[in-house]
Amino acid sequence: MQRYIMTSLALYAASFAAGIAGVSLLSALLSIGALFLIAVFLMKAHSLLIALKDKFWDKLSGVWLGGEYSAALWLFLLSGIGSEALLAIISSQFESIAALFPIDAAQGEVISQEVLNKAFALAALSLGLAALAAVGLAAWAYLIEVFTRDVYLIKVATGVGEFRPYSATFYILLSLITLGFLYYFWLYSLWRWISQLTSSTK
Repeated sequence: MQRYIMTSLALYAASFAAGIAGVSLLSALLSIGALFLIAVFLMKAHSLLIALKDKFWDKLSGVWLGGEYSAALWLFLLSGIGSEALLAIISSQFESIAALFPIDAAQGEVISQEVLNKAFALAALSLGLAALAAVGLAAWAYLIEVFTRDVYLIKVATGVGEFRPYSATFYILLSLITLGFLYYFWLYSLWRWISQLTSSTK
């Protein structure tokens, strides 16, 4: 599972560099690849958690909180792909639309209806991007919350493992402050926590 994290990090870094260089389409494709690998990793991590839950249900039945992992994972993946696609479209269209505006529009030169229609379409796409980004961000934060909580819950209930996670808020803020790069620290930590639980309970 570690290879999913490392490959996704490499793709994310390449996407970040492509975005800075102004190659929006390449940046979007690389970012979608990184996102897909994260989703695969989280799905596998969820399967391992379910196996642990089933194995220790006698200890967890009274305290298991659980979560809508599947729904959140699909929202995270689909909203992320949609956001990247819309961002690439908006980036590619923005300069061409801006070039169509007359230089002296501020002095009263008439803007054609075609240009206005394209500008309104771009604004609508931007609103769609904002909505998708909000959904994706909520699903992303929720997944950090439930994975961190439930892994620690299994650790406490079973008495195995030597880890103690920070709060989910810490990992969320750390990821946001570092523009997503230290989100991979949480992913790696999650992999180590689950590895400890599965190896200690065999």
